[in-house]
Amino acid sequence: MEQTLYSVAEAAALTGEKSSALRYWEEQFALDIRRNARGSRCYSGEDIRIFLCIQELKKKGYSLKEIGEVLPLLQNPADVREEEERRKRFYEILEHLFRELKLRKRQEDRYRRVDEAIRRHQIARKQVAVTEEQSRKKRK
Repeated sequence: MEQTLYSVAEAAALTGEKSSALRYWEEQFALDIRRNARGSRCYSGEDIRIFLCIQELKKKGYSLKEIGEVLPLLQNPADVREEEERRKRFYEILEHLFRELKLRKRQEDRYRRVDEAIRRHQIARKQVAVTEEQSRKKRK
């Protein structure tokens, strides 16, 4: 069975990414991209799938380091059942991470509100102290 191979331009069109981004990801994640007889890159359907996964994870806000940690799960082909289990576990981990991030954001927002309330209270106390001081000076 012959596998379809795509040029850099075709892969860029399929993923919607610039060819320089694809080459950067290839280097960053040490992807094993085939070369033709002239030395040009030839991307397989699996390579395109990996690029689309990287793209999706980047859209969701993950750093390249984080993507690099989960990329091996996406690269190694397995039987269908094992692949589905990996995918399910992967998305469970993503969901857990998103819940963790939301919780941290809520906590940080709460801390910011408390800090702001403390600042407002301190400013109000200073204003009261200044007003009292001015009142004392006027009475004298």
